[in-house]
Amino acid sequence: MKKTRIGKTVGTLALALATLVLGAACAPAAPLVLDVRSENRTVLIPGPGDGTIQIQVVAPDAPVIYTDRPRLNLALVIDRSGSMSEARKLDFVKTAAHQLVDMMGPDDTLSIVAYDHLVQVPWPSRRVGRDRSDLHRIIAGLYPGGATFLSGGLEEGFRQARAGQRRGALNRVLLLSDGLANRGTTSRGELRERAAVMSEKGISVSTFGVGNDFDEELMTMVAGGGGGNYRYLGDPERIVAALASEFRTASRTAASEVEIIIRLRRDCRFGSVLGRDWRRDGDAYVIRLGDLSAGERRTVFASLNVAGDRPGLREVGEVAMRYRDPVTSRVITASPQAVSLELVRDERSYREGFDRSVQEKKAVAESSVLVQEAARLADQGKKEEAKEVLGKAAKGLSAAPASPAVRAEMEHANRYKDSLDAMGDMSSEPAKAAQKAIKYRAYETLQQR
Repeated sequence: MKKTRIGKTVGTLALALATLVLGAACAPAAPLVLDVRSENRTVLIPGPGDGTIQIQVVAPDAPVIYTDRPRLNLALVIDRSGSMSEARKLDFVKTAAHQLVDMMGPDDTLSIVAYDHLVQVPWPSRRVGRDRSDLHRIIAGLYPGGATFLSGGLEEGFRQARAGQRRGALNRVLLLSDGLANRGTTSRGELRERAAVMSEKGISVSTFGVGNDFDEELMTMVAGGGGGNYRYLGDPERIVAALASEFRTASRTAASEVEIIIRLRRDCRFGSVLGRDWRRDGDAYVIRLGDLSAGERRTVFASLNVAGDRPGLREVGEVAMRYRDPVTSRVITASPQAVSLELVRDERSYREGFDRSVQEKKAVAESSVLVQEAARLADQGKKEEAKEVLGKAAKGLSAAPASPAVRAEMEHANRYKDSLDAMGDMSSEPAKAAQKAIKYRAYETLQQR
């Protein structure tokens, strides 16, 4: 019975992995919808001049699925370090890889990269073809080795994906790891920037963290920089849940390489983006959202500062959107939307200017950022400091307009605060698993999936 269940689980893993890359080509392209709202349509003067805008990108639902799809170019990067022998993790991944190979078309391109302290390319980028016996033999021959040269494996994955890159093909690197990068480049920022460079060249990166010992901050940063997704795969049951979600979203990709572009007037300043990376590009501020599936919505909050001492309506700037049509590969830039705020002296007008819906969503996002910060402190054994941060999260939520989402986030933050002492040794397996799950929930909330 157990063997049957594991077999079904592996099959689901392989199917989800296949759909992650195959499905993106199957959905018809649909124009994205851009919606920009201010948390408060007014700015109180005299005052600091701070304001927040909510930017939502929506991919309209598109139920029709094309059967004809562009070719697939996939680089599968597998961690085979010594820890992958625990709980048969490598065996599980190998079985999934076997089934993934069987699902690919003969004209699709595949490369397999395996790394421990060394990097090997047992299957360089080439067409899968019809006779797959050599591929299956190579996958079966993977075995656990030594340390974790993650940057080397990722870099080789990029190289192989570039070698197989063709016009009209979908290009993606899938990185699976269960450990900490301890060889080569270990800087999260440098690895994120490298993934961002490859994303700009049309190669996205999705990361899958296996078990409870991997560096989720590194995996989230690489996926964020690479315009892909991060998934926490704690155990077989969680793998099924995580990749089933990936299946639902990736199987109907409506737009890829989605970016928000903000341009401001000279006397207005850009602050930051809540819980997301952004970059400066000339006179623009760019926020990368990655791929969007049909029916999916992404929400971001950007803080701005408006200077001025005279009441009246002020033009602050404009927000535009750029993305690639996955069917035609054409880059589309949507018409920009103007952002204006009214400078007022009356405090009552200022209080009445708030958009409750934006306030609620922003409060939940701010709490998720604080929960992530508290979890990092708890990992370091600083439980009292973590509780203070969680108290700050609860305070912010209590000041927000009441809603089911706000109440759920409040309960989650308070429950986490109460559970910190009961966790005991933070290096224990139950504590590590709990911490990974808490941080993954916060990540998913911030991604607004």
